[in-house]
Amino acid sequence: MFYYLQREQAINIQQTLETVYKGVNGEYYAGEEAWNFIKTRTGFDLKQILIDIADKKTPEKT
Repeated sequence: MFYYLQREQAINIQQTLETVYKGVNGEYYAGEEAWNFIKTRTGFDLKQILIDIADKKTPEKT
């Protein structure tokens, strides 16, 4: 999960998934931990890449 949930129902679902994954010796990453996992695993800072793309596509406010 790469973004932060806001709705209580969605948060509960993700907490349940985390519990289930860990219960079967799986892995679960959320928020910054998810971005760091991708960076460590691939060597690419996907979060920063996406931020840079968004910054280029978003006009500056004057």
